[in-house]
Parts: sequence; structure tokens; C-alpha cells
Amino acid sequence: MKFSIAIAFAVLAGFVTEPANAAGFQPVDITIVLSPRAAATLSKHKEAIIVSASYSGDPEKSAEKHADEIGRIDLGTEEHSMPGTGGTVRLTGPKTDEEKFGWIKGPVLINVNVYSARKSSQDNLLNCDFIDGPLPQVAKAPVTLNCSLIAENKSTRALP
Repeated sequence: MKFSIAIAFAVLAGFVTEPANAAGFQPVDITIVLSPRAAATLSKHKEAIIVSASYSGDPEKSAEKHADEIGRIDLGTEEHSMPGTGGTVRLTGPKTDEEKFGWIKGPVLINVNVYSARKSSQDNLLNCDFIDGPLPQVAKAPVTLNCSLIAENKSTRALP
């Protein structure tokens, strides 16, 4: 009975999202919205967009020897290419050695960056909002990241 009440509270409080996949990652839907100038430039140059996600976690004391150079357990990356018009992509998490989930304390962390695919230029053309935080918090609802041209000099925001 106590367990059912705890689950009901968690659902009502927004702590339970879509179930994690077999590897422990919750899916995240990200919509990329381009400024009019960015859309026109990417279209003119037939440029694509890359959405890149890195997953990590803070190490348990006993697993600190497995931490990377910034002190985290690396759980892998995934990358998606999408048309230069923007749209929605679903992140589902990379293939990860499941043992690593036992090495972390707290939630899985996600960092998402968006940039141009560099088909028409050696340089990234986009300045986009980004994600850096706990995956369960990010996965609560669809996320919109706004992108403009770097030359537009617009501010970006960090989510969640």
C-alpha cells in the first residue's frame, strides 16, 4: 500500500516520465526551431543540422577510478542529423555497458548541443539553445531549442 501511494505521488508530482529503455535512458523529444535568417541560410546552402547528446553520471565513491577527466562516468553519446529546416528528433540514448549504471550515484545527466553539419562551410553556422542537466528532468516534456545564425548575435539559453 505504501509503495502504491509513493508511485501515485511521484506521478502527480511529475517525477515519473516515460519508462527508461533497457539501458536506463529515458527518451527525449527535441524540436529545433530556426530563426528566419538561419532557415534561409541553411536552405540556400543545402546545409543540415546535427543534434549531439552526451550522457554521463556522477560516480559512486567506489567507482571514482572509472571517472573521466571531468570526474564523471561516461555513458556514451548519440548523434542525429536532420534537414536544415529544423524539426523534431527523438533521443533514446546510446548503447552503453549496463555495468556503468551501477557506477553512478544520482540521475543520468545529459548534455545536448546543436550545430550545422558543416557541409557548406568548415565552420558551424548556428548559435543554439542547449541542454545540460539531469535526464529525468529533461525527459518530462518535449523540449524546444531555438537556433539562429552566429552572425545574428542572439542570446541562447541553457535548459532544463
